[in-house]
Amino acid sequence: MPGTFLEPYATLLVLLHALAAIVLIGSSTHHFLIALAYVRGSYRVRLARIYGLVGLVAYGVTFVLGALAYPSYRYHVRGLYLDRYAEWASNLFDIKENYAAIGLPLVLGAFVLGRLLEPREDRQLLLGYVLMVGGVAALVWFNVISGLLITMTKGV
Repeated sequence: MPGTFLEPYATLLVLLHALAAIVLIGSSTHHFLIALAYVRGSYRVRLARIYGLVGLVAYGVTFVLGALAYPSYRYHVRGLYLDRYAEWASNLFDIKENYAAIGLPLVLGAFVLGRLLEPREDRQLLLGYVLMVGGVAALVWFNVISGLLITMTKGV
């Protein structure tokens, strides 16, 4: 019987996905803290741009690794276990993935705006930037916590 796409590597993919998510949660949280400091008049622009770049790359890597692990998850975890015994976890996974898709344009927008924004001069854009970066951080935190809850229910 043929297996699912990349099935022999599913555990490794999920582990790498989790490691990338650790980088992502750290970079998005720090990016948000730096953006909040802009509002108070503390301008660490270079650091904000570094966190924006790291966040963009980590988001992309996390997203791709999750997509590569998905076929094995869909069959072995969701299909054979969660849909039968933990429907709440299947539903939470769907919500998590929808939020992850919403986060893609947000993280890209935060990166681009962070490169263009001069926080001392562009005060009218500052609130939008802070909200965008905060939205990314909130989505990442939600997804990481949700992913941990789902994984604790039944791993790969």
